[in-house]
Amino acid sequence: MLKRKLFRDLWQNRTQFLAIFLMAFLGLYVFAGIDAESNGIGLSTDYYYEKTQLADNWVVGVGFSSEEQKAIEKLEQVESVDRRAVLAAKAKVGEGKELDMELNFMESINSSFPYWIEGEAFKADSEGIWLEELFAKEWSLQVGDYITLEYNGREFTEQIKGIIIHPEYIFYMLNSDSMMPTYGQYGYGFLSAEEFPMQEGIVYNRLVIKQNANAENRLSENAFKEKIKNVLDRDDVVVLDRSQNAGLEMIASEQEQHAAMGIMFSAVFLLIAVMGIVTTMARMTSNQRIQIGTLKALGFSKRRITWHYVSYGMVISAVGSVLGAIIGPLTLPYLFLPSMSASYILPEWRLGMSDMSYYAIVLSVIVSTIVSFLSCRKELMDMPAITLKPAAPKNVRHSMLEKSKLWLSMNFSSQWNIRDIRRNKARSLMGIAGVAGCSMLLVCAFGMKDCIDEFIVWQYGGLITGQYKLMFEASADDLDKEEYDQQFKGQLVQEGSCEFRKGAMIKSGSVTIIEDGNYIHYQDKNGDEIAIPEYGVALSVKMATLLDLEVGDFIEWHIVGEENWEKTRITALYRTPTGQGITLHEKSYEAMHYDFSPTALYTNMSIPAMVKDRDEISGVISIEQLKTDLDETMEMMNIMVAILILAAVVLGVIVLYNMGVLSFMEKTREIATLKVLGFSSRRIRKILGQQNAWITALGIVAGLVLGYWFLDLIMQTMSEDYDMPTVVYMMTYVYSVIGTWIVSTGVNRMLSGKVKTICMVDALKGVE
Repeated sequence: MLKRKLFRDLWQNRTQFLAIFLMAFLGLYVFAGIDAESNGIGLSTDYYYEKTQLADNWVVGVGFSSEEQKAIEKLEQVESVDRRAVLAAKAKVGEGKELDMELNFMESINSSFPYWIEGEAFKADSEGIWLEELFAKEWSLQVGDYITLEYNGREFTEQIKGIIIHPEYIFYMLNSDSMMPTYGQYGYGFLSAEEFPMQEGIVYNRLVIKQNANAENRLSENAFKEKIKNVLDRDDVVVLDRSQNAGLEMIASEQEQHAAMGIMFSAVFLLIAVMGIVTTMARMTSNQRIQIGTLKALGFSKRRITWHYVSYGMVISAVGSVLGAIIGPLTLPYLFLPSMSASYILPEWRLGMSDMSYYAIVLSVIVSTIVSFLSCRKELMDMPAITLKPAAPKNVRHSMLEKSKLWLSMNFSSQWNIRDIRRNKARSLMGIAGVAGCSMLLVCAFGMKDCIDEFIVWQYGGLITGQYKLMFEASADDLDKEEYDQQFKGQLVQEGSCEFRKGAMIKSGSVTIIEDGNYIHYQDKNGDEIAIPEYGVALSVKMATLLDLEVGDFIEWHIVGEENWEKTRITALYRTPTGQGITLHEKSYEAMHYDFSPTALYTNMSIPAMVKDRDEISGVISIEQLKTDLDETMEMMNIMVAILILAAVVLGVIVLYNMGVLSFMEKTREIATLKVLGFSSRRIRKILGQQNAWITALGIVAGLVLGYWFLDLIMQTMSEDYDMPTVVYMMTYVYSVIGTWIVSTGVNRMLSGKVKTICMVDALKGVE
């Protein structure tokens, strides 16, 4: 009998329960969908790394000998060590095009194998070259073709023996004219060391280390690095781990960011679903008070009746959560995959929910069940004799407002709505929460675009004012660089990689050395422009936070390729969106007995096309083109914006419609009374619209504040290398207010039309 009653009640209150179902569905749809995508990234990379036996560490230096290789191999924590020469070369393709090509000459290979796509598997003693897949596709190169390469002025030709990809190049850029990857316009290849064109001059600058997973005395990452340095007994080397490979770290950060966003968005929908259960179950048990008393009188136990009413929320949330967890992974990840696959190179993209999705289903059902119990337990506590009687009217006391003179000056509509809100606080709070959620998601959606626009304006308008960046080859002479500086009246800059150390903590970052000029600017955390001091070092705010350092502290740093660790006082902090690290003035750098060797030149003068073809120039970057490329590559952000706008509209419609239906059903008797007293339907609709306007306004105010806070949380999930500004433009707030108001008033107009359909007899007859 109770089962039939359950289904009958669900049908009779289908609007309210449909709203709860949709919130539970959307919560798990978003969570499970993003979880399948983010967890799929982990599954895909784990497969890739395991298949290729990705190395654990890389030692960067110059001239590694076979004795040093053998010394490291003797460590019990080490399984294998390979020597590699990584060199920047040119590939001649098409009609006289010379494109950047990074060549890896392998003496041996025991880890970090290329992933085979086509042709032969790579062997360290084979002739020919194994070429990266996207480069080969772009230039229609196939297995068996020949490609001409140039290194250090010497040309040599290699036959393509295989097409491959490599995990160390999962996300990479060489000297590209873009801020984002433009795969196919540059590439990499693997060759045997025996193929090096000048055998007597090969210099190994990498040691590739695979750690022994079964070693009895496993060391922490920092301890292992120190042990490697002690064995080599050299200060000019840097030991890197997987987290310090830009591509590996970026895709790992992307995975973490997506997972965090899935949790945050799902929490919003779950919270709204919980509020819907509270109001719906409280109203249902209140309206079914006599039915509850009858069931008790017929002998149904309190436990059974309680379980019956608790099952409403449990069943609806369970069905919604399970369906969301099924449909989410089948649809949502495919919105992200196109842009992800354009940025990261993986052999295959896998999808798969983690255990977190199953825990989320259980959590959703448990929370809904508990809330259902708490909402209806009041009506279930009384004895049958009490429950069979109608509930006593609420003893509503007059508030201070109602006792004031201000109350007497209010019109009837305002008085009526204030009292209605006070008597139905839960329903009113739910309406405010629904409007706030809608407004919050709209602020996040448009705010994401604002953050990217601000990033572009800040980076390429506030910090970098040069319109062109001239990149020098490593072999370029300092005299040539000075001539370019005088010719184009620019500002020279030296950029490189750096390590920072504080105790046992080591972080990788960037080092920038600048000369005086007007094309590179720096700002403090408040956005005020500062000058880089001619003594000490300036540290980026994000790196200072990571290392827990302040102005006046000393920082230990080490330029990759240099022998010495420096310990320098921090004389300034600056904020930058990318490239977290340190900046030094040319004078400060040279005072430490280093030679200023610029790697680039910023200028506002137009650079002739022929300059790109000179031997000492590796490329010319147009800042305007960088802006365009960055805007075009924000497809992922546009997808998120579209999803958030859709979610905001759906959330607003569902919650406001549910609240409106509840409000209308609870006020049917009052509305009928107003009709009897002579109020027209138009006047009554105006009264209801006034309350809706109040709730919408309060919700919008709360949503605008929560939206900024929520957006800031999203920005905090970015990679350590980024310090993205949380910016919301005024027009974003305007769009959010207008969008929320349209949704709210639209739903209200749809519901207020029900005033004409009220049956006066049913509404006004007494309790039978």
